[in-house]
Amino acid sequence: MLDIQSGIQAVLESRKRRFPQHVNRISSLDDPCVRRLYYMRAAWDKAASTPTSLQGVFETGNILEPVIERIVLEVGMANTPPWRIVGAQMPTNDRLLRAYNIAGTIDGLLQEQVMMEHTHFPQWDTLGVVDIKTMSPNVYARIEEADDLRRYQWTARYLGQVMLYSLAHNLDTGYLLLVNKQNLWDMKLIAVPVEMEHCERLLQKAQEVNEAIGSQCPPEGCNNVDICPTCAWYSYCVPDLMGKGNLQIVDSEELAVVLDRLDELKGQAAEISELESDRDRLLVKGQDVVCGQWLVTWKQTSNGQWRKKIVKMVK
Repeated sequence: MLDIQSGIQAVLESRKRRFPQHVNRISSLDDPCVRRLYYMRAAWDKAASTPTSLQGVFETGNILEPVIERIVLEVGMANTPPWRIVGAQMPTNDRLLRAYNIAGTIDGLLQEQVMMEHTHFPQWDTLGVVDIKTMSPNVYARIEEADDLRRYQWTARYLGQVMLYSLAHNLDTGYLLLVNKQNLWDMKLIAVPVEMEHCERLLQKAQEVNEAIGSQCPPEGCNNVDICPTCAWYSYCVPDLMGKGNLQIVDSEELAVVLDRLDELKGQAAEISELESDRDRLLVKGQDVVCGQWLVTWKQTSNGQWRKKIVKMVK
């Protein structure tokens, strides 16, 4: 059997890049760890190499970006009323953000076509800054409003990102256009109102990083067992996780093997979870069905909940 993994590894390794960072990036400022924000600028070359699997995700995003833009354009023009995204990849140019050495690049401005009351000619009305985010089907299904973004650490950062983009353009509301990775035509618009207290916290965080850069003294790290182990600067930072809770170092070769194997199967587990979600969406509770070789029956418990039983029938 031909092993194609070496080619995949070679291509993705060649795509990995590191560049100095001289500003506080808007897309990163809502990070829970200020020390990591400091390292992004002061120790950008000390970050661990991007895992090949994650690099593949980045490359996939780069490939999908122009495809999504084409779909968005087509959908927007066919909508009632029509809408569009203009000013793609426009860098921020705001005096307040520059004072804190904060900069970013927006995906664009969301505009809606409206008819002029007296002339009856259409014009484009800017609703707010918009940022396009792709999501796995399971995460996508759970995000219906701005507060839902707080469910996950990585989506929670989108709130501050959109708020600062909006602040930079003197707008009181920003938007996230979420796209289902499984179906690029499945998308939803999430409004993110600007909260000045949230923005102020981000400005103060940027100022703390600026002062740390000047003094060359790293700020305090978060030392969080849920955040630190996956950080690119974990080995460089060496956070004090031992002093938190009841963390212990154990010498168990068997446990290490089990955890390594679970990590190898992680991708399959994610696929199974997505398939189970699709299955439950297609089934109707209480309705017994036969589909192909499969028999699905339901039983209601004493507390009113439904339990399904799925059996593969013998041919």
